[in-house]
Amino acid sequence: MTLINELHDIAEAAEHHEGKTIYLAGGWFNPLQEKILKDSFSSLLKNTTVAHVHVPLLHQYQGSNPIVDGEFNPDQEWATATFDDDVNAIDNADIVVALLDAKEQDTGTIWEMGYAYATHKPVVVLTVGDTFEYPINLMPVQGAIHHLENNDLETFDFYEINKRFYVGKTI
Repeated sequence: MTLINELHDIAEAAEHHEGKTIYLAGGWFNPLQEKILKDSFSSLLKNTTVAHVHVPLLHQYQGSNPIVDGEFNPDQEWATATFDDDVNAIDNADIVVALLDAKEQDTGTIWEMGYAYATHKPVVVLTVGDTFEYPINLMPVQGAIHHLENNDLETFDFYEINKRFYVGKTI
């Protein structure tokens, strides 16, 4: 089963709540990132303060799949449409939840965090991995309003986001 199919299955099984609209930014380029994405998506859909979670992988341009024969191979038309759609989705979200793999940080996720910050969207970050061994750049660290210590996305109150500083090494 592909990652996109697994995400669709998670979405179909979810209950619907009133609440905030979340843009879920995160890489999917290694097994850990895929697991973080699936687990976080599932947790957010169970959260009673979340109405909708936008996962970019579930909104592919013309229903396309940029992964061909196990390789990520997008064309320029797909890339342009994906960029425009993702920016629009961030603009329409209340909050961006960013998933960071400390060892292999996804530059697309970092860009989405910066764009959200520039457009005055709160950014909540879940970092997985040893941030003392694999430090995070100070720009995304400082731009986030709340750094989760563990994956408590299922119970996090998105109506009351308090400042929580990053714990780890920065570069």
